[in-house]
Amino acid sequence: MRNLRFRPRGPMFGVTLTVIHRLVSVPPEKRNPMSHRRTLAAAAALLAAALIAPQALPASASSTGRAVTLERAGRALIQGVVTDQSGRFVDDVTVQATKDDGTPAASAITYASDREDGPQHGYFFLEVTRGSYTLTLSREGYKTATYGPVQVTKRGQHVSLGEIEIQKKLTESRTEADLARRSVTTKQNGQVVVTVSAKGMKPTGDVEVREGRKVVGEAGLKAKDKGQITIVLDRLPRGAHELKAYYLGSADLKESTSKSFTLTVTRSRH
Repeated sequence: MRNLRFRPRGPMFGVTLTVIHRLVSVPPEKRNPMSHRRTLAAAAALLAAALIAPQALPASASSTGRAVTLERAGRALIQGVVTDQSGRFVDDVTVQATKDDGTPAASAITYASDREDGPQHGYFFLEVTRGSYTLTLSREGYKTATYGPVQVTKRGQHVSLGEIEIQKKLTESRTEADLARRSVTTKQNGQVVVTVSAKGMKPTGDVEVREGRKVVGEAGLKAKDKGQITIVLDRLPRGAHELKAYYLGSADLKESTSKSFTLTVTRSRH
C-alpha cells in the first residue's frame, strides 16, 4: 500500500486522525465490538467534517499576507482622495456609499494614510460587494457633493477614483480703498491704501487696482499685513482716473470689490 501524506487542516483534523490511529492500534482480541464500532463511526464523521469545513483565518493574516476577516473576504474596494476647489487635501470628510435603491452600503471618513513618501491626506476606502453605487461627501463648512455612479463588477476588484472635489463654503470678505493723495503729477506714482477684512480671519491673496478692465497696480496680501497694504500705481496720464480695488479671494475667502474712487493727475511743472 502506498504511503499517503496528509496536510493538516486545523485542530479538528489533527484530533480526528489521532482518535482513528488509537482505534486501529487496539488488538482485535481486546476490542469491545459494540463500543469500537460506535467510536469508529463518530471518528469517521469528525474526519468528514474536518475535510469539508472551511478553516477560519486569523483577523491579521490571509493566504496573501494581507489583513482579512471572514466578513471582508471577497469584497471589492472603492478608494479615492478628497480635495477642495483649491486642490488641498481634506481630512474628516464623511464618504457614504449607497446602492441604486438608496440603501446605505458602506461609509468612511477621510484621513491621512501612511505612505513611504509621507502621509496622504484626504484618503478613503470603502469595502463593498458587486453593484452600482453613488458616493455622498459631506463635512461641516463644505457643500455636500455626490459622485457616481461607481460600478463594481466583480469580487476583489479595486476601483480607484483618483481625486474627488468637495467645495468649501467661502467666508465673505470686504474691501475698502483710499488714496494716500487725491492728486499727483504725471511724474509721480499714486498710492492706494487697501483694507480687506473678514470675520475671524486674516485675509491673504492678490489685490489689484483697476481703471475699468486695465490693471494699474497690484500687490500680494500676506497674513502679517493684517488685512492692509499700500499699492503703488503705475504712472498715469493727465486727467481724472476712476479706480476700484479688487480683492481676488483665497481658498477661504470670497472675492470683493471696493467702492470707486478718483485720482486726479496733473501736468508736472518741472
